[in-house]
Amino acid sequence: MKIKDLLKINIAEEVPLVIKAGDQNLELEQKEISQYIVTHQIESHLEKFLLNYKLPSTEKIGVWISGFFGSGKSYFAKILGYLLSNHALPRGITARELFNERVASCANPEFLKASISALNSIPATVIMFEIIGEGSMTEDTVQQVMFKKLLQAGGYSSVPSVAIMEYELDEFGHLEKIREHIKAGGDDYGKITTNAGEFRRLVSRVMAERLGYSLEEAKDFLRSAVDKYKKLTPGEFADHCVAYTEKTGKRLVFIIDEIGQYVTSIKDNDDRILALQAVAEAFSSKGKGSVRLIVTSQEKLDQLIANSNFDKRKLGKLTDRFEVRLDLTSENVDEVARERLLKKKIEAEPLFEKTLRENQGNINTISDTNGSYKKTETKDQFMNYYPFHPYQFQLIPDFVQNARGTSYQQATARKFIFLVDSILKNLKDEEFGRMVNATDLFDALGTGFFGAEVIALVKSADDYMGENVKASDILKALYILKNLTKIGASETVITRMLCKNIFDRQYELSKEVKDALDYLEKTKYITRYNGEINLVTDLEREFIKEMENTVIDIPKRNEEIVRQLQSIFNYKEVQYADGPSVPLEWLFENNSIVGKKKGLKVSVSPFTGVSVEGPEFESMNHNDTVYLIPQENDKIDTLAREIKRIEVSLDSFRTYKTGGDTREILARYSETMESKKRELAGELRQSLEKGKLVYYGETISGGNALNNLKALIKERVIPAYYTEITATTASSKDTENVLTRTQDSLKTVRLDEDHRVFDESGELIETHKIISPVIQFLNEDRTGLDLLDKFTAPPYGWTQETVIYSVACLMRGGKITLNNIDSYGKPDVHKALKGVGEFKNVRIRKSVVLSTEDRNRLMQLINPLLDDGKLSLQSPRSEFISRAQEGLKHLDRKLKELKGKMEELGAAVNWETDKARVLINLLIGGGHDCLDRLLGERTTVRELKETADKTEEFLEANYEQIKRQKGFLKDIEGEIAKGAFDGEQSQELSALLKEYKDTLPSIASFGTDLDNIFERLRNTYKGYFNPVHSERDEWLKKINGYLDSIQDARNGLDKRAADQGWFRKVNPSCGQLELRFSTKCEHCHIGFREARLEIDNLKGRLEELKAAYDRFMEERPPEEPGVTTPTTVRRERLKLKRRLTYLQLKRELEKLAPNDNTELEIELED
Repeated sequence: MKIKDLLKINIAEEVPLVIKAGDQNLELEQKEISQYIVTHQIESHLEKFLLNYKLPSTEKIGVWISGFFGSGKSYFAKILGYLLSNHALPRGITARELFNERVASCANPEFLKASISALNSIPATVIMFEIIGEGSMTEDTVQQVMFKKLLQAGGYSSVPSVAIMEYELDEFGHLEKIREHIKAGGDDYGKITTNAGEFRRLVSRVMAERLGYSLEEAKDFLRSAVDKYKKLTPGEFADHCVAYTEKTGKRLVFIIDEIGQYVTSIKDNDDRILALQAVAEAFSSKGKGSVRLIVTSQEKLDQLIANSNFDKRKLGKLTDRFEVRLDLTSENVDEVARERLLKKKIEAEPLFEKTLRENQGNINTISDTNGSYKKTETKDQFMNYYPFHPYQFQLIPDFVQNARGTSYQQATARKFIFLVDSILKNLKDEEFGRMVNATDLFDALGTGFFGAEVIALVKSADDYMGENVKASDILKALYILKNLTKIGASETVITRMLCKNIFDRQYELSKEVKDALDYLEKTKYITRYNGEINLVTDLEREFIKEMENTVIDIPKRNEEIVRQLQSIFNYKEVQYADGPSVPLEWLFENNSIVGKKKGLKVSVSPFTGVSVEGPEFESMNHNDTVYLIPQENDKIDTLAREIKRIEVSLDSFRTYKTGGDTREILARYSETMESKKRELAGELRQSLEKGKLVYYGETISGGNALNNLKALIKERVIPAYYTEITATTASSKDTENVLTRTQDSLKTVRLDEDHRVFDESGELIETHKIISPVIQFLNEDRTGLDLLDKFTAPPYGWTQETVIYSVACLMRGGKITLNNIDSYGKPDVHKALKGVGEFKNVRIRKSVVLSTEDRNRLMQLINPLLDDGKLSLQSPRSEFISRAQEGLKHLDRKLKELKGKMEELGAAVNWETDKARVLINLLIGGGHDCLDRLLGERTTVRELKETADKTEEFLEANYEQIKRQKGFLKDIEGEIAKGAFDGEQSQELSALLKEYKDTLPSIASFGTDLDNIFERLRNTYKGYFNPVHSERDEWLKKINGYLDSIQDARNGLDKRAADQGWFRKVNPSCGQLELRFSTKCEHCHIGFREARLEIDNLKGRLEELKAAYDRFMEERPPEEPGVTTPTTVRRERLKLKRRLTYLQLKRELEKLAPNDNTELEIELED
């Protein structure tokens, strides 16, 4: 039986649908719905989508549909669009009714039908398009692309700029009139809308001739429409969409295909995804569910954000808006392909059952890839996937998705359903038993996927052809395997992947596969390493040639030996007894390679064989050095050179070769290099362990030389070189105890002879081995770092903790000061001695005495500068210095701040603030005479303090007021510059402005008449403004009074005056002009120049209103032929005083604006 006879469908006639969001017509819609497979995954996604969509009001308006190429995401998105729009189809039924036929095999079909039926109460306009085609190659924003599609859906032109102009004309009620006029003139309106220039020319002319626009105004109108589009914001676009929903009573749904490709199409640019977020946010906040957004993407939303170079901090709201996320996995496309293409006839089931039973072992074996993919184990698996193996349905999506260099335009070639269909068509006439193998998959993908270069390379290997396996078959399998991470390219896997029949035996093919592999390796098509088989590219051949031609000299060889020795010599110090750890430096061929300097040394000889006589003689003059002579080993030289040869070639390739193939070569040979490095490390260690030691003229051999080395250093080398070393070490706790315990308990802080430095009465023993050398070293001022450098080096070798401990003992004994602090109980002293980091920067010196008289004078000078914590006679000298610094810094900061504010106001400030900073620097230096020099400048300090106090008081009273006054001046200058005043007014105001500005610099003397000048300036301006302000008020009253008088008037069409577009009141009158620190009235917020301009406008406005009213009252219904329309009589009621002047009567009549047919009913007041 042939494969095609097993299938339910006629595979020869089957044509998989190419789904494109932009392809939309009713015939296609009917076909796409009728062929749609509702898988279990699709059923679940539909339920989740419909649950959200039916919410009448929600901010979660977005749906993100993700899936790899060929997963069916675009098809699913179109199905959603069809269900929401529910078109009537050619069959005479609706889209929803047709779709109900597809849900019969669902887990819960009735529930799904009911959910779909509920959509009948939610009419919707659906706009579907693929944004890659619409916007990726233009500079249009997301909202602009969507707006174009909305306009097209609304029946406007397909030319975007024309559609924009049509939309704007429609908004103002002009479009239909223009369309009719153009048609009446004999022009084809539809044709005109295909050319933006012709459309603009004709429409401008019609607007000028028929709509009352000038030609220039018409052009400006159309230009403005296009400009609005160019500047369209997400919020404005959302407003258009919401207005559409309100106008039509329908929900508006945008379905955008491949949004992921679109937002990532511009490298290192997040403008598009930020625009998408802004659109979604605007839809959410303004539409509240009336506008929905459904998009598709290859990647899940979270993955898209994480895998791109977007600024993640800006995208917080995007995930909130797309809360509904539907991911189509390979499970879905697997089910679709099996249901659509691989469904078998029921009568074929016994054949599959019998075949599996008789060949189960072999079928299991050839379908086993030794990876995580599933193999064929059951009859259902065998029958459902045949002629494929189940693992191939897992492999194909991984393979095509992982392949590099595949562009968006190649998407169709990568789609799962097309691959399955193509392979089935190729094998349809094969007899049952034929299985899809690696060559079938490779051939189906072909040149379109792999490229002509790969196809040519594969064909070039056809010189070797076995009985069942060609060399090219091996290459085809390898090209598939190279893109997979879940299967290794081993000989076994390749053999199984090339089996093309369920009756093939792996062991029969394996010999042919091995022979073909040998041929391919010999001809440099492939390489083998650690059981893995890899393709050799032309680039790799180039790499191998370069590696073979690379020459490695001795220094380069030694680089690798040194690198390995650095790992072997993994200790850089050796501890002596329970005390210090002594630094250890390692040398190779007399060059330092690792460790710490200023200590002991281990000198390693070459591995090429060295006599002991030389090191023995040299060691007599170096009691700080041990000589290590390794056992001779020629293999070390060979390995080191091979490693460097690979390394140099890799580095060379990195500099002038790039791309994926280069990375693969680099990775493979890097792994080879690492393997050789491990081998070299083993050889080095073995040679060292079997070597000899030489120290001070003596050779030590036997045993493990590396183990013997450490014992030699501890027992002989350290005591010989560090003659003053301690056998124990102090701790930070010991230092703390020295500074905190009572004097009578100091003797018990440490009991070992190396650190017991206090006698029975708690006095410091100045002759002790860790005290006496320190006292001698402090013959001048030192830092903690000085002491550490001195006493951690030979011949002492003390630990840093012991050095700090000795300093703490000296501090406690009153022998030194730390950072000018002479009290051991101060927190800063404790902090300085707490750890090495702080101790390094400590300044150590002898104490200096401060007299009572100087203390009193310093207290009188410093205490007024301090906010709290005043000095007293008991304060130590160090506190006088620190508090003086604090006070002067506070004064300096205050003076800077006050000076800045004064200069901001315009004052000329000349204070001697530099002297305060000089004194601060003097105190920071902490010299012996710093406080004496401070007392010498006490008059200057007091004067600066007095200046600061006076200035602070002045600013507190005047700062904000002067700033507001200056703002008023700036406004006045602006009015003068704009020509708001006449010549005399400008001169008077300018003179006052100059007087104010000339006075500003002298405010630092605190005695100016600035406020008086400002009052004169403001009053002068107010004097000019008052009459203008009053005149404006009068015109506002006139207009509003006139409108009040006519608001209820009706014309011959029974229209009410107040309901007309021209009937618009102006602002109410202001009343009293009030000015403070602005040139605009505090009540009506209008300035002098604005008021004058508005008066002219108001005069014209009143005339326009009267004219509009007259035209309004003259409106009549059209006369029917032969029928005389009676004159409409307008009736008005007028209430008058019994006695009034003619002028008063005239004004009352003007308010009514009567015509010749107006009847007046006059009511006289009592």
